Amino acid sequence: MEEEQQLVGGRTTPGVVRVGDTVRRPRGHRAGFVTAALVWLNEHGFQYAPGYLGVDAQGRDVLEYRPGSTTDHPSQRHEGAYADIASILRQLHTLTVGADFLEPESACLIHGDPGPYNTIMGDGRPTTLIDWDSARPGDPIEDVGYAAWTWCVQAVGNVPLQDQARRLRQFRDAYDPLMSGRVFLNALLDQQERLARVESRMTTDTNCSEARRRHATEAVQWATNDASLVREHWDVFMTAMSR
Repeated sequence: MEEEQQLVGGRTTPGVVRVGDTVRRPRGHRAGFVTAALVWLNEHGFQYAPGYLGVDAQGRDVLEYRPGSTTDHPSQRHEGAYADIASILRQLHTLTVGADFLEPESACLIHGDPGPYNTIMGDGRPTTLIDWDSARPGDPIEDVGYAAWTWCVQAVGNVPLQDQARRLRQFRDAYDPLMSGRVFLNALLDQQERLARVESRMTTDTNCSEARRRHATEAVQWATNDASLVREHWDVFMTAMSR
């Protein structure tokens, strides 16, 4: 067997390694559903999901390796990346309406965590969504709000406010130009508040490791700061949405 190379960066799940042209990931408690989703996406031509190749001798999922890297700042991205990721999510949501691996009443499949840290980039543009552990049947507005926030809004990093507003408009127009600015921006706030609420419970959970509690504290601060930015500059963002 080829040498294992630990993969790091972004929010890489512990124990994820590269072996040749494959990625090996520990199987989580939702592995059955995630496997079914990836196989379905592969069979139906969704090119932005890695190929699912089975389970190895150590019981790990084996996925196709896609070259590239994640990003954490707009300076690392092509200006078209924001419309790109919105279009990718729209394709995912539209394709999976009525998919046979979902319950009949499900709206569609959502990725559940489509931030830039879970997106492989090539030449500054998104090529692959990774880490499908949070994928589930759901309302597409959840992915829209979370991705628009994590890709376009940034209280740290010295990103000019007008650039953030412009990228939000690019995202919204690529996903659904008829979506109202108010609905769109409220979707961001909903996801920021949801993450802060969920992670705040982890900060004092003694069943979590110290590292996990520390991460939760940082996540709450991140979400809270970015939500404050959206509220403080609501009019700027709304104006961008109406142009």
